[in-house]
Amino acid sequence: MFMLAMKILGLMILAGAVGYLLGSFPTAYVLVRWKTSKDIRSKGSGNVGTLNSYVVTKSKLLGATVLIIDFLKGAAAVAVVGLFVDGFIYLAAAGVGAVLGHTFPVWLGFKGGRGLATSAGVMVSLGWIVVVVWAVLWVLGFLITRNVNVGNAIASVISLVLILAAPASVLMFAKPNDASIAHFKYFVVLLFGVVIIKHIEPVTKYVAEKTRRQA
Repeated sequence: MFMLAMKILGLMILAGAVGYLLGSFPTAYVLVRWKTSKDIRSKGSGNVGTLNSYVVTKSKLLGATVLIIDFLKGAAAVAVVGLFVDGFIYLAAAGVGAVLGHTFPVWLGFKGGRGLATSAGVMVSLGWIVVVVWAVLWVLGFLITRNVNVGNAIASVISLVLILAAPASVLMFAKPNDASIAHFKYFVVLLFGVVIIKHIEPVTKYVAEKTRRQA
């Protein structure tokens, strides 16, 4: 039993490492540097992601390219690990690893993006219904606040709460067939947890600015 547990743990760590390496490719940094010779980390919001890529370069094409590649990093992490090992827990480990790689890339001193595009790529592979729910909530959040990051945070927090509170009969439609409900919830907590943590700073700035204007 101990050896089996060690084997499972070892495979999860390996899957997470593969996901991290794929997710850590600094798409926005590379493309912005290529187009403008600027370091995106010192421009705009400093975030190494889609929105700041557009802000810094004023190029919708480049911003869209960053979005697509970052999305594909998450999907690729799940797909690549799935070629070598079966089981939701290993694919989930690869997905979480990819998001951690994107948000904390070793190549950029662990200063990366906020993880949304990469998380979406992972979730499309391991629970696409969650992406649809998140997108609807994001639209509502953005319409209320007119702020992309606050909309991201609202959608992420509410999506997480809904999944944790949803009855098993509902989650059966959201999760992969080979995933237990408990494992799916742990996976979602880790994935959304990273995204939410990375949005604390911009949301705090939004609230502070909102308060200042109303004072």
